Amino acid sequence: MGKLTDKIPSFLWIPIIVGAIALFIGGALALFYGLGYVEGFGSLLILVAGWFGFRVGNNSDELKLGSFGLALGISFFALMGMALDQTGNFIYNQPMEWIFCPENAELMRETIKRGARGGGITLTQNFACVAQNGEIIRQISGFEHYAFRFVEYVIIGYILLYSSRLYSWIRGQN
Repeated sequence: MGKLTDKIPSFLWIPIIVGAIALFIGGALALFYGLGYVEGFGSLLILVAGWFGFRVGNNSDELKLGSFGLALGISFFALMGMALDQTGNFIYNQPMEWIFCPENAELMRETIKRGARGGGITLTQNFACVAQNGEIIRQISGFEHYAFRFVEYVIIGYILLYSSRLYSWIRGQN
């Protein structure tokens, strides 16, 4: 260890270590809760990570892999978006309503929490088209939801990629 750590007495290291562990556990729980229940949390997380990923890819000569590398990057981005952003947000869920719900219904999302073996918890997003009177007109299957989210994130990935390239081009013009 360095000179700075030698100056801190051992009785102060205990709350520092316990605090770091508590922050780590609290952060993991906040991430789990945010991804499972807060609409838009996963969308923002994936969007920011995707922007940084595409910025690094656009600015690095070593990462210019051609069309296969681009397809790999977009596929990875879309799979992560599909897996982590199950709740979506108002903007991402609106096209799902247009595609799957009849004209007289609106999209409703519900998070279902189930206990798993070994004490774990699973969260499932349940999307349904609901009429004005509260009647469920159509249940959107998990396959439809995941396929829709994957295609949506492929499109978002290309938008991020080309907006990143446009940003680099504009910065290069100055």
